[in-house]
Amino acid sequence: MKINFKHLIVSSLSVCLLTNFDAIANNQNPVTEEIIGSGIFDVNKTRTFLINEDTTLYFDQVEIDLEFFEIIGSGFKSEFTVNPDATSSVDSGTINAIELITNIKGPVTSINPLMVLEQPVLLTSDTERASLGELKLGQNIAVSGYLNANNSLKASKVLLNESDWKVRGYPSNINNNSFNIGSLDINRSSEQFIDCESGFNNGILIEVIMTEDTNYQSGTAIETLQSIRCLKRNRLADEKVILPSVIQGFINDMQGQDFWIDDIKVNTDNTTEYINGEKNFIDLAVNVEVQGIFDSETSEIQAEFIRFTDNRIEITFPVQPEEVNIGESINLLNTIFHVTPQTRDNANILVSGIQQPIQIGLQGYIDSQGNAYISKILDKGLPDYQTVSLRGNILSMNNPELNLLNNTVDVSNSTIIKLGVGIIDVETFFSEVTVGSQIDIKNARYDINSNKFVDGLVTIRDPNNSQNVTEEIIGSGIFGAFVTATITATADQIFVSSFE
Repeated sequence: MKINFKHLIVSSLSVCLLTNFDAIANNQNPVTEEIIGSGIFDVNKTRTFLINEDTTLYFDQVEIDLEFFEIIGSGFKSEFTVNPDATSSVDSGTINAIELITNIKGPVTSINPLMVLEQPVLLTSDTERASLGELKLGQNIAVSGYLNANNSLKASKVLLNESDWKVRGYPSNINNNSFNIGSLDINRSSEQFIDCESGFNNGILIEVIMTEDTNYQSGTAIETLQSIRCLKRNRLADEKVILPSVIQGFINDMQGQDFWIDDIKVNTDNTTEYINGEKNFIDLAVNVEVQGIFDSETSEIQAEFIRFTDNRIEITFPVQPEEVNIGESINLLNTIFHVTPQTRDNANILVSGIQQPIQIGLQGYIDSQGNAYISKILDKGLPDYQTVSLRGNILSMNNPELNLLNNTVDVSNSTIIKLGVGIIDVETFFSEVTVGSQIDIKNARYDINSNKFVDGLVTIRDPNNSQNVTEEIIGSGIFGAFVTATITATADQIFVSSFE
């Protein structure tokens, strides 16, 4: 197969800028040529990079060829370095080297909920499953995706595993004899330490390699530990640099409106712009992409743009006891909202259920097939149909009504806001929005006779549902980039995943 390889589109899970001084000194100009057995890789449709014949390819640190890369490439989280031709908006350039990365390799230890080596794993309709079919207990698989601070994973790729077992995560209960990653107990012996100059401590990000333990049973300790590698997102060259950067992942710690993604602190201020969501959506276990200026000495990024990577939803509404399916979902407003390993539920609504109707606040997201997931749920007191809210993407519209999250919203008597403009009338509103536009209605009333949201304050959040955050950073002087992303499709449609 011969394909004219054009570009790679990426949505970064983690990007830290590197300087390729050798290429600059030698005045090298990367040449993009036709590559045999390659394809155009689609990664969340926000950033465009090219692979050429000089690109080096790896799978979990082992070098592979283009043919193997094409066969397994879809769905993997990947890391790659970009040559000095990267643009000042960190959204295009040629790739020097790329590595496909897995987070877990080992047996399925639970089906419902799904766990691999005792680590909770969320599969959505966007997960590339590599023709695995139904997963079975004890099946040896590999998983790639988004790692959360509680050692759970939102999977982008699942496939059969034919190598050593491994798990990436945050250790706890470390002593001379054993440690844990999540609920996985690992016995220590004479393991090798790699890149752990600062020590092996609770809470750091590590990768553990184990040979297959044929005696292992769920709930027992693994006895075949081989090595422990300490991992860092901030893997810059020795030079101290301040450069434009993009980093994406789960928020794992917070300090006011500032937060951390792994070991990188994200600083925000009044100039920070939020895309596909608002400032109040910043929370633990929420997946975001941050663009700004990164300081390698402090390991901090000053955020200019923060993009919420999933299609965000938000609801304030009464819920009945029978609508709560403990440990699994809430059936609310004509939609089933699924619990995930990352769901935050401080009121234990989804753990213990409720004895009487309550008002809830729910934040979450929707995958590409329309399945809804809960990021956070709050108990907001007594039911109140006079003060409800709803946020999402418009599914259909017929002036003066529209469908939002499978519910009818009548905007005829609402106050309507277009950001940057102010109050607009109903006719202007329907000329500004289309199917797919993001809006919210707050402090509304739910008419239980017509089953419609009425009155309230309607705000157009994104008239075009644009999630692109590749704004130019002025005066950046980019020479190269280190990127982590999730490959989701190829142009010849060998793979299609569209993971977000």
